[in-house]
Amino acid sequence: MKKKWLTLFFIGLWMLEAFAAGCGTKGADAAASMSGQAANGAQYEEIASEDMAADAGVSEGASEEGAGLAGSVSAAGQQMGEKLIYTYRYSVETKAFDAFLEAISDKAAELGGYIEASTTDGSGADGGSRYANLTLRIPADAMEQMLSLVKSEANVTYQNVSSEDVTLQYVDMESHLKALRTEQETLLKLLEGAQKVEDVISLQSRLTDVRYEIESYESQLRTYDNRITYSTLYLDISEVARTTSVTGAQTSFWDEIRIRFGDSLYAVGQGARGAVIWFVGSLPILVPLAAVIGAALLLWRKKGKGRRFLGRRERAQKEAAKEAERQETEDNAKQE
Repeated sequence: MKKKWLTLFFIGLWMLEAFAAGCGTKGADAAASMSGQAANGAQYEEIASEDMAADAGVSEGASEEGAGLAGSVSAAGQQMGEKLIYTYRYSVETKAFDAFLEAISDKAAELGGYIEASTTDGSGADGGSRYANLTLRIPADAMEQMLSLVKSEANVTYQNVSSEDVTLQYVDMESHLKALRTEQETLLKLLEGAQKVEDVISLQSRLTDVRYEIESYESQLRTYDNRITYSTLYLDISEVARTTSVTGAQTSFWDEIRIRFGDSLYAVGQGARGAVIWFVGSLPILVPLAAVIGAALLLWRKKGKGRRFLGRRERAQKEAAKEAERQETEDNAKQE
């Protein structure tokens, strides 16, 4: 029985040792595995760090390149300059109509500009006012000189300045034009080496379209260049005997009343003057007309008197006939 228990004891001890050895091997393997994973993780981290550094270098290079591109675009924008079209509208009054028109014409020629359109209305021969509408094209950098002349030689009653920025349209047209010219050169080279008739026809058709588009864009750019180089001034000129008083924010209350009162008196005086001038100037027509009207009235009165005389005569005859008839009736009654 003892022997049996000893045998079981040794068998159990051996199993415990075997189990402990297995656990130790597994722990070593696990430790080795963990150390391998740690090494691999370190390697991955190193590689990742290198990749991140490389990415950072690329990003930094890209940022520097982007900054350089932005700087070049900004510099190009500064060098290119804006394309602005200026339009001026002025209404003025002048007492010396002819002299002012001549001064404007001479100044426009002196500044290198020209009168694009001109319209004059009215006649100063009969004392009436004259009006003129001018469209002037003046170099943009010399417009201030023209406006200084207008303000010094006439009374400005209205002024307006507007500008149109066509920079984007201008640059876009230039880009299209450059691309079309490049395409034209390519088509010409292809046309030189074309062998088939259908290829020649196709290339010539496209070349015609490209040339048409090039001419269209060149025409639009020339129009823009002209409008940019030469500003437009619309000038309305009125001839007056007395210029209109223009009140501003600096004008005091009593000064404004005095100006308005003077303008009203002047308007009344001009109205009376116009009425007298009209009456005296119309006498050659009014006198014969008055004579005709007077003759017609006299004739009408004479006809009226004649009618009244005939009417009274007829009434008298009727009354006499009635009286004779009444007398005859009384006489017949007495005889009976």
